[in-house]
Amino acid sequence: MAIQTFKRYEKKYVITDVKKDAILPILLEKMEFDKYCIGNKDYPIYSLYFDTKHNDVVRRSVQKPYYKEKLRLRSYKLNPNDDDTVFLEIKKKIGGIVNKRRVVLQYGEAVDFIKNGRVPKLEGIQQQIMKEICYYTSVHPIERSVLIHYDRTALFGKDDKSLRITFDRNLTADDSSDILRTENRGNFIVSPETRVMEIKISGAFPLWLSGILADNKIYSGSFSKIGTSFQNDTRRSIVLAQNTGFEAVPAGIAVNY
Repeated sequence: MAIQTFKRYEKKYVITDVKKDAILPILLEKMEFDKYCIGNKDYPIYSLYFDTKHNDVVRRSVQKPYYKEKLRLRSYKLNPNDDDTVFLEIKKKIGGIVNKRRVVLQYGEAVDFIKNGRVPKLEGIQQQIMKEICYYTSVHPIERSVLIHYDRTALFGKDDKSLRITFDRNLTADDSSDILRTENRGNFIVSPETRVMEIKISGAFPLWLSGILADNKIYSGSFSKIGTSFQNDTRRSIVLAQNTGFEAVPAGIAVNY
């Protein structure tokens, strides 16, 4: 059974592809590739983020509050079959500490819940997490979604398996997503040469890792895939309104049921 709960610190770094290539061999002295990086290659991730009619969730997120939460459906393949495994996740961030809880579902079960509100039959901790997700959707009714697609290289610590470093590239947002069914890659969130590096750890950074970051002048910053996508859409709406004379429309994509 896949891990269903996570509690950890997450630090993000926006770096160039050149810098990623420079530090990767050094990191591999202490770390190893994720099992999904077959042949040491990256793998695709598809995350469908849900929001209310007026984008209340992402609007709050970009304000960088002390506490925020979001709901997403994650898959490792596009256009999945009904019996393929997907993950419905509720992610909370409180003062820099991330708590992620998820249920493992078949794609057909997830679609039935999102479209029809039919709660899947689960047991144990999965049942409890599903109750939390149901409460979340009662407060934040699902009326919009955006599909974020990227390719990931992931590393785990050889001695400390709680240490995880990921590099994401080709970050795009698809404005025509229908619950993971689309042929459209979407618009780039950041330039294709950009890598979003994320360090995830349950405790303090090891000294060797802090040294690598300092030696290569890599500094953490605030970055959200869905937040950046929303801000990009908002800017495009404003430019369109200025060029056409029409009123700008709040960014956000309706879920196509």
